[in-house]
Amino acid sequence: MSSPIEQVTVRCPECQAQYQDGYRASMNLDLDDFDDDYVDAASRAVCPNCKHIVYFDSMIVRDHVFHVRSEDTVDDA
Repeated sequence: MSSPIEQVTVRCPECQAQYQDGYRASMNLDLDDFDDDYVDAASRAVCPNCKHIVYFDSMIVRDHVFHVRSEDTVDDA
């Protein structure tokens, strides 16, 4: 089961703007039919002020394998 969408407060590391965004801490792609664009959107925030992208740590299950997605691993998931 995928986690529900949570509202979080984000402070942009580039311009220091503070804003609200939604994110899913975990997504089980074996059970939920989320496409790659949705997975990307649900695990990041885009600053409305400067457009800097912040990636959240997210756990993604695909083909019974657990992947931890963060800013350092965004191209791996």
